[in-house]
Amino acid sequence: LEEQARIPMFSKTPLELGLSQDGGRFIQTLRVDPCYRIQFPAVFSGTKDPFTIRNVAKAIAAFERTIISIGAPYDRYRYQGDESALSDSAQRGELLFFTDEGGAGCFRCHSGIDFADDSFHNTGLYNLPGLVSYPPESPGIFENTRRMADVGRFKTPTLRNIALTAPYMHDGSAGTLEAVLDHYAAGGDR
Repeated sequence: LEEQARIPMFSKTPLELGLSQDGGRFIQTLRVDPCYRIQFPAVFSGTKDPFTIRNVAKAIAAFERTIISIGAPYDRYRYQGDESALSDSAQRGELLFFTDEGGAGCFRCHSGIDFADDSFHNTGLYNLPGLVSYPPESPGIFENTRRMADVGRFKTPTLRNIALTAPYMHDGSAGTLEAVLDHYAAGGDR
């Protein structure tokens, strides 16, 4: 997790946080922040300088290790037999989620306990003219494989806590879950 936390910090393709290798202004901001000015020296007390990118990555990874999504209403309903954990409306939504014909078929990509199949899929987000129908800065795993079949294919994200993670789609182009459902209901942009 520590190594993964560094990827968005320094990645150039795609550009995410755009930090310099030493953290530059970001580290300076941490040093003067009233909360972090106290917390970083307390947590990283055995180091000469607690304000480093390495320690930022450690702090992010420590936080990520606390994110455990169990005991949600769906878990209580599906895995613990608590019939009252889901409303009638949510139960109808579950039926749509797990139904192909006349339903949404979401389970085809969002499966398992985390509702993610660890695979890559093209969700039909773009249909640009030309050989590669996705924007050149974000063509999916095609960027690495150079296989035309991989254009627009991105890893399936988990749906755990999805209501808290807007915007949606790999490029943030859907501002609401309703917009995501409308996109899929329309068959994508293809």
